[in-house]
Amino acid sequence: MKMKKKLVASWFALMLIVLLAACGGDSSSGGDGESEELTIPENPEEVSGDITVWAWALEANYLDKDVLPAFQEVYPNVNVTVEHIGVDQVYQKVSAGLSSGGSGLPDVVQVENNRIHSFTEEFPDAFTNLTAMGYDEHEDKFADAKIEGLKDNDGNVIAAPRDLGPVGVLYRVDVFEEAGVDPSSIETWDDYIEAGKQIVDHTGKYFLGTDGDGLLRIMMQQQGSYYFDEEGKLDITSEAGENAARILQKMKDNELITYTNNWDGQVAAMKNGEVATHPGAVWWSGTMLEQMPELSGKWDMFKLPAFEEGGTRASNDGGSALAIPSSSENKVAAYVFAEFATTDIDSQIKALTNRGLFPALLEAYEEPVFSEDQEYFNNEPFFQKFADTVENIPAVNHDGAELEVRSVMGSETEAFLLEDKSAMEMFEDGEEQAAQQTGKETTD
Repeated sequence: MKMKKKLVASWFALMLIVLLAACGGDSSSGGDGESEELTIPENPEEVSGDITVWAWALEANYLDKDVLPAFQEVYPNVNVTVEHIGVDQVYQKVSAGLSSGGSGLPDVVQVENNRIHSFTEEFPDAFTNLTAMGYDEHEDKFADAKIEGLKDNDGNVIAAPRDLGPVGVLYRVDVFEEAGVDPSSIETWDDYIEAGKQIVDHTGKYFLGTDGDGLLRIMMQQQGSYYFDEEGKLDITSEAGENAARILQKMKDNELITYTNNWDGQVAAMKNGEVATHPGAVWWSGTMLEQMPELSGKWDMFKLPAFEEGGTRASNDGGSALAIPSSSENKVAAYVFAEFATTDIDSQIKALTNRGLFPALLEAYEEPVFSEDQEYFNNEPFFQKFADTVENIPAVNHDGAELEVRSVMGSETEAFLLEDKSAMEMFEDGEEQAAQQTGKETTD
């Protein structure tokens, strides 16, 4: 009798373990590479539920007004609420939510490429592993420079690529013509400087302006380098940094460059004809169309100059992605929304034409709008010129400490342009200060 009771007790214990294991199998492990087993139904109508999306400015308008109507035609049983929130508020709320274990976070959130690892370094499981949910089938639809920056240490995609900022040199067509400078002759940074001398002599104004460290980052990335190496060590005074310092010093010595103080100052310099060129991202087009419409037909673009003849003439500045916080209670609906918003070609074209947001999806570049001449930009295929550079943009490491280092280098840029400080001192002092502030090792 005692033996029978023991067997019954053992049987109940065994069943309890099985039941507990079964219940535990449905839990989410977030972004650690072992996402819960979630199947995306083949029939879109089988996906249902309510999701909330956080985004700001143009991207929020894109998701709300361009994506949502088309998305709901395909997924009629998913209710989406897009909350328009300021960029700083988004990041503050995400940080607070992750600190409290995911409390109060949305199902989908816009995150810039250069910010995503500032979250995942502190909270490794912050975002859902999209690769485990099937996004790996889309990886080759994006340039390496974009998709690689959205992966965790195990190579899993943790945010869906939305837009990016390929870089070229915006220039005043009328000023170049008056000064007798042919933009097609500018292939290297040294060529650019020589053209700048001629234009400054002709106009008495500056050739370009800057309001921070943007040009430094552009120059370093085009060489396949950045503020950090692949291991996250500070690498500001690398060979790429020295090359950039040489060019910047030449610009300063020849009085080609001016410090424009801030965003508004840079816009004013371009609008008022104080500068003849601006090495910048394609998204500047939206600001130019909106704030300087009177200059229609007077601006165009040529490729970023290379550091040596035949070298890379592509770089990137900006761009964001859509991440799914691991705390989301409806990951399937969140996933299909993020997937649709980043891979539906018609939506990408609306982002460009309605919002000035340049898509990261390579297939979008085959659409007619890219090859169409743009009246504002000298009746040239402005967007195609940028699209042609995308696949040549080198991938770099946007480390979690990037914003701290950018702040340091922004201050150093100001000191370089306004004080008696050399470009190499700017890089050397910047790396030293960045190491002190972040605690990161240097590659030296």
